[in-house]
Amino acid sequence: MTESEIDESIPRYKRGYEWFSYLAHEKLQDRPWRRMGLFSFYDAPYVESDLLYLSPKQVMLTMASLTKKKESGLVFVVDSLEKAEMGLSTRHGFSQFMELFDKAFPDAEKFYFGPKDSDRNWLHEYQTFRIPLAWLITRPNIFAEVLSDASPVGEDIGPADASFENFEGMHEVLVEKLGPPSLTEEVMGKIRSTEASEYAGEAVGLMTVFVSPTTAVSRGVKYLGKFMGLLKDRRKQEVKEVYQEWEERVQKGYSIENLKKFFDEDPDYKSGIQEAVEAFKPVLLITETRGTLYDLFLPLILQHLVEEVGYVPPHLRRKRAPKSEEEREEAEWDTDSLRYEGLESDEIENIRVERGQTGQEPEFKADLDISEDEFEGKPETILFIDAATHLSKFNRSFQFALNIPEKYRNMSVAASFYTNRDNISDALTEGVVEYMSERALVFDLHPDLFDLTTSNVPITRKAWLMGRLQEMEKMKDEGGSAFLEYYEPDEHKWKLHILKKPEKGVLGEIMGWLRRKS
Repeated sequence: MTESEIDESIPRYKRGYEWFSYLAHEKLQDRPWRRMGLFSFYDAPYVESDLLYLSPKQVMLTMASLTKKKESGLVFVVDSLEKAEMGLSTRHGFSQFMELFDKAFPDAEKFYFGPKDSDRNWLHEYQTFRIPLAWLITRPNIFAEVLSDASPVGEDIGPADASFENFEGMHEVLVEKLGPPSLTEEVMGKIRSTEASEYAGEAVGLMTVFVSPTTAVSRGVKYLGKFMGLLKDRRKQEVKEVYQEWEERVQKGYSIENLKKFFDEDPDYKSGIQEAVEAFKPVLLITETRGTLYDLFLPLILQHLVEEVGYVPPHLRRKRAPKSEEEREEAEWDTDSLRYEGLESDEIENIRVERGQTGQEPEFKADLDISEDEFEGKPETILFIDAATHLSKFNRSFQFALNIPEKYRNMSVAASFYTNRDNISDALTEGVVEYMSERALVFDLHPDLFDLTTSNVPITRKAWLMGRLQEMEKMKDEGGSAFLEYYEPDEHKWKLHILKKPEKGVLGEIMGWLRRKS
């Protein structure tokens, strides 16, 4: 394509979105799904050239526009701290994304979750979303799972140790479980038996944040390996200095003042998200927690959100504690207080008696309008999760995310993954396998995960896939883009799609159709 054929007045960010939207409208419709994955190798845009810029968020926005029905819910959770040139962490990138989002969903409700302590003030103008403290107090098992995943020494924390009753208690639990560990023989034994390289991957939990975020991220294995060496050698003064910094960071970061930025103790608090979903208004939730002490609140957001908008069949619901003897007595019916009210004349007219065959009792029938409500008033809702790879380091909580469509029957989930990890965790592997089992858009993938997910594909078909991947790489080198689509119900499950310039006059019609549809 020559440069003269390209409208230079259109920013490449918008051009990438429009080209993908055109392709999606033409090629990706009418494929229903409950679970969909978007995959790449790098935590970066799918396409970044002089011609096009296309990121996971833009692709997810198009797919959300394509799949949302007028009487359905949509919750779009985006990570604002991606480091790409036009990521939401830059004012320009955020403005471009919001321009597209507002055109796609002009009536959307927007929320922010984060500490509001950065200089990215363009993120902070939206209504703050908080988690009800009472919700977490009554779910110590969920808090225990998150704390276990974040534990610097891999402690398996039980619900009893994660229980609290107020902000003061929550602060104490966080400091105790996430502060510097006592160097008991048990802890030292774990450290001695652990290779330093493990601490560069997901095994470290949030340790890089607790110790020294800047240093740990920039030096990676070398820094953490050195720290482990200090502990093994018991070099007391240096360990003491690190521990002091660690203690101060946790005490200050999880202060009651800071916790109140993320949790609300008002028993009547309502975030507004449930109300928006039930009114069929799209919801955008912008998170600003990646790489901070508040990372471990991300799984809590997800679980709380899903509990608010998701429908759980009766047989899968949480069992309530048995009632006390006093409560059971209060629940007994007082038959003397029962009153029977007569029917009005117009109600009597709606009841008719039909006499059956000879010898049978009369049948009483009422012309009552009883309609089935499949999800007890909760609308079908699509949840889009940006940068789900980041969530996968919380192994136990990530299992919850994988099983949302099975447990919450009114919900479908789409998630984007990047896969360039030195150590592919079991959780991430399971996530990729699950989210590629039904519907997937693959822009790139870690070779080990590609081999795993295509292990049952005939060798001739796998050779075809390898050929298509080579085509994709060639197009990417030339500034274009293509991706593989997987759709399990199709006879030929894999297809190659190439981004091309839309035909003149067609694009405006498609963008208008997408807006009207949602």
